[in-house]
Amino acid sequence: MKIKRLGAAVLAMILILALFAGCGSSGGKKEEGPDTEFLMGSWFARTASKDGVTVDAEDVFNGTFHLYFSKNGECTMAIDQQRAIVKWELTDNGVTLTGDDTYPATFTDDTRTSMVIVVQGIDVLMEKYEE
Repeated sequence: MKIKRLGAAVLAMILILALFAGCGSSGGKKEEGPDTEFLMGSWFARTASKDGVTVDAEDVFNGTFHLYFSKNGECTMAIDQQRAIVKWELTDNGVTLTGDDTYPATFTDDTRTSMVIVVQGIDVLMEKYEE
């Protein structure tokens, strides 16, 4: 299926770029305030969309796609059992993840419990995991 091949390619690119992002990065500690508390913790991919076609994210990534935001300005990107660390920065309407590549994400509404992140041209809907 075309979307699965695309998903495998996206998975490979994300992991390669994210792994290289951690190499040689000296970035300073990020000052965090209470306004970022909502971002901290786990976010899971629900759907992936491209060219008007929306499918379950697990079908695209051949497993789960998960983000874990930490207060130190780092975010763990995990796809199935593979993990990489990238930097994050809060923006006016979302958050930007940066490694070798930049992954912009926009909150879907004022509750800031879901966001759409663009990964290699694919819009991935992420939802905050509430314990």
